[in-house]
Amino acid sequence: MDANVRPPLTMARVSAALAGILVLAVAVPYAAVTRLHHGRLDAADRQGAALARAIGGVLAGSPDAVPGGVELLEGPGTPPVLLDDRWASAKVLPLTRVLRSATLAPDPWGNAFLVVVNSSSPPAAWVLTAGPDGIVQTPLQSSPPAPAGDDRLFRLP
Repeated sequence: MDANVRPPLTMARVSAALAGILVLAVAVPYAAVTRLHHGRLDAADRQGAALARAIGGVLAGSPDAVPGGVELLEGPGTPPVLLDDRWASAKVLPLTRVLRSATLAPDPWGNAFLVVVNSSSPPAAWVLTAGPDGIVQTPLQSSPPAPAGDDRLFRLP
């Protein structure tokens, strides 16, 4: 066989090449989106845990740092959609009024972190982010909360 002559391009070779391209076209974007999603979840966990530690430190040092009657502290960012009317009727204070020296940022999806404050002695609090969908599915309740839907919940240490 002459070195300059190439074998003919058969339908099997074309089909195999197209199948390979199709696999790459599907697998690569899916892997990238999955990695981005998990990266945002990890970032939300880190931010929420850091915020819980910061608020825990403030409440431990000054239990009356949150004025009486305030049930909810709201961080910077887009307010999340609230499905439970009890969230909408809670007395809200900006989180910057309690954490004055901290640099606050919204969650990785641009939503505000919410901090629920219980006026018990010692004060109890937990930090919540609405998650990727921006909707708070966790009900506002007095018993120990459990996150619902894609919400992320962080209890103070």
